[in-house]
Amino acid sequence: MSRVTKIMKSTLSNKVPVILTALIVSGCASYSKDHFTVGSVPSDYRTKHPIVVAQNEDHADMIVTRDMKGMSLRQRNVALALIGRYKRSGAKTLKVLLPAGSHNEAAARRVGTDLVRLMKEERIPANHISVSRYHASNHGDSATVRLSFVTVDAKVHSKCGEWREDLGNTSENQNYGNFGCATQNNLAEMIANPEDLVSPRGESEIDAERRDSVITDWRANGTPDLPSLL
Repeated sequence: MSRVTKIMKSTLSNKVPVILTALIVSGCASYSKDHFTVGSVPSDYRTKHPIVVAQNEDHADMIVTRDMKGMSLRQRNVALALIGRYKRSGAKTLKVLLPAGSHNEAAARRVGTDLVRLMKEERIPANHISVSRYHASNHGDSATVRLSFVTVDAKVHSKCGEWREDLGNTSENQNYGNFGCATQNNLAEMIANPEDLVSPRGESEIDAERRDSVITDWRANGTPDLPSLL
């Protein structure tokens, strides 16, 4: 073997570990980089269109003319609908706001009296009813009577239906801006008690007698008669 050949073999044998190490390190670096990039894509619709739970006022305004002797049938139906929402909300105080200083002040007072009587008929405790007045001298002949209570609403503040971006531009593998907006709005509307989003309710006690009856019937009858047990 010539001297030149020996030198070349010695050089290559020394460089092989270095080359392999470089390939391994570059492979790890590439994996780390790609993994970080994919993991940072902000595609979660819950982050883009969050459901916000906030305090709000549920109210119903009633127009009262000067010659009204009391609450009308329509106003009674409106009041009953709001009283029903009040009971389901779990709010404490139901407020009646009457105009003061307006031309229809006396008629509004009569309507307010009927409202309070109706609330008591609906079994709302007297200490949960609040009657107050607001200055309405510049409201003309038809200042309104307001029935209201403070509630908690779940809403999405994002504006849906915005299609300003090109949906075909998906090179970064991200969801388009409007993705999930309608779903989040529908979910917020369907929630009976928005407070459940913040702090879920605790489990209720088990009805042991009812459970035993269902299990006994299940063992005796099997699946065909199951719907009749529910």
